[in-house]
Amino acid sequence: MNRREFMMLGAAGAIGAAAANAAPAEKIVERNAPPRNRRPYRDVDWSKAVRVKTTSHGHCISQSMLDTYLKRGFGLLTMSNYYPSAPYVPAADMTVGYYRMHHEHPVMVNGKRTDGPFDWNKIVGGWKSQLDPEQAKSFPFKEGGKMFKPLPEGVLEAPNAEHHNFKLANGRGAGSLHMCCPGSAFASGTFDARDRFKSHSHGYNFGSGEFWGTAVDRMIAGFIYPDGGGVTINHPTWTKLDRELMLNILDWDPRVLGIEVLEAGFNSESYWDWALATGRQCFGFFVPDWSIKKEVFGVNVLCVHEKTVHACLQAYRKGNFYGAAHGLDELAFTSIVFDGKRVTATTDKPARFEVITARGVVQEAKGTEVAWDVVPNGSSVGPRVDVFARVKAYATDGSGEVLFSQPFMLF
Repeated sequence: MNRREFMMLGAAGAIGAAAANAAPAEKIVERNAPPRNRRPYRDVDWSKAVRVKTTSHGHCISQSMLDTYLKRGFGLLTMSNYYPSAPYVPAADMTVGYYRMHHEHPVMVNGKRTDGPFDWNKIVGGWKSQLDPEQAKSFPFKEGGKMFKPLPEGVLEAPNAEHHNFKLANGRGAGSLHMCCPGSAFASGTFDARDRFKSHSHGYNFGSGEFWGTAVDRMIAGFIYPDGGGVTINHPTWTKLDRELMLNILDWDPRVLGIEVLEAGFNSESYWDWALATGRQCFGFFVPDWSIKKEVFGVNVLCVHEKTVHACLQAYRKGNFYGAAHGLDELAFTSIVFDGKRVTATTDKPARFEVITARGVVQEAKGTEVAWDVVPNGSSVGPRVDVFARVKAYATDGSGEVLFSQPFMLF
């Protein structure tokens, strides 16, 4: 797939022009995806598993930022930039000002989804006299040099972007709701998020501008592999996300995989456990967002049997990954298993373990292994009270590393 073909996939979201002005109930994708995997890791052979470090929400707009990810051992890059919300893939082809000069994807213009391409020099030139003198100095736009050096051999990349400025079904704004979509070529919005070049003042929406469900469908339609990748709900604690809205998004389509649990210092385990306690599978994601220099970085460790983009995106879809606060190889899970009766987890170094269910912490252990037996049905507790089980492991060597398994649904 060449660069233009890739951009057109993101522009169209794999749908026809007839669907350009979608109502919330419009059929954009088939509702035939299997439910979120209620027993992650079931098909992982831990003796052969390859661990690929990545994140589903990490911004990267310079070579120095890219170097930070590479120094931490990332094997898969899914840069999640916005303004516009368009993938930086392949990284080696990205130039300074790329999407000011090569904007192919649709934009909501005066409330109507309008197909690209957009010639921003011509468009902004129509009102250049209205620009602030400082902004006028950088107009007309020109394409700059390469943003990134070629990636080291063996480092994979896949499309992703952070989408924002959604609407609720009633047409009102959806607040600070943001979503990423690793594995999707979908693109939305414009470069002019702050309206410095007056595009928003002239009706060009700087973000999605659509009902969030329609936008989710477009993200799904843009997957480069139908069976891999997914949509994530970003930083619920930071945005003070309405919990019912979170459930509605999770219920929209099983390819909405879950929520961010660690993000730039924010911990959303309370949101996570609350969603899981409703009986919904909800995968947890661990991300740095912009804060790539903070100690708590947020890393997703994918467990795959071959290091390919497709296998990595499938691991996301299946929940075959775990989270790490640092991701610096200070501690690693060597197995996470649920056989229907017992949850077990092992690590490569001593740790302090917690098994967490809807009742809270139900089991603790120290060493390199933890095991917890599901209380049988008919007791005063049982699976329908515990609902889910997940494992948390704290390094005991002073490194501060914390690992998070994906949850197992118990019934």
